[in-house]
Amino acid sequence: MQLAAAGAAARRDDLLYRFWFFVTDFGDSAVTLPLAALTLLYLLLSHWPRTAAALAISLAASGAAIAALKLALQSCGQRLLETTVINPSGHVVLSTMIYGALALLLGGALPRGWRWALYVPVGLLVAAIAVSRLVLHTHNLGEMLTGLAVGLGALALFHHLRGESAPGQLRVSRLALSAFLLMVAMHGTRWPIEEEIRDMVALIRAGVPQCATAREPVNQRNSLT
Repeated sequence: MQLAAAGAAARRDDLLYRFWFFVTDFGDSAVTLPLAALTLLYLLLSHWPRTAAALAISLAASGAAIAALKLALQSCGQRLLETTVINPSGHVVLSTMIYGALALLLGGALPRGWRWALYVPVGLLVAAIAVSRLVLHTHNLGEMLTGLAVGLGALALFHHLRGESAPGQLRVSRLALSAFLLMVAMHGTRWPIEEEIRDMVALIRAGVPQCATAREPVNQRNSLT
């Protein structure tokens, strides 16, 4: 009986792990960055250059912010600031920014009363990706919340810059279908962006004496961003 119960618990834990890993893959840069590129292309082809520029600026700002935080904190900021926030979640930043921007664009084509039918599922997806980073022990709470703050800031910047013009030649329904198919196609693919950041961290530590002596971060858990 005990062996059977232990086996059932192990299978349940394995299923939960697989579920959260499935969820977290929707936040990988291999999904979110191509999705951003697709959205930019659609906006440009729809003759909506102001919103395309707003998306590009907001995406660049979020990417620069999270990369700078990762480099600074992992190099020697953790020692200097005495903080447990070492590796802010890039998954959460990109998911919040890109899925949020896509929801705003698609929601703009819906009647006002129907927009929440889109906003709520997208919000739940972003929240699930954020929770998955904690469940999989890839980030701690502070790192997840830092990523969420950066992503929400970038999303607010996009909302401020994008303007109110409606898409022209391309229907928003085509963008929705293309985005869904791209997410399905790229899900499970991973890009080694985190490894590149760690290589730069190593260079900073080697070149800056104060950073070279910094102790290793205690929560360098894996290569998932």
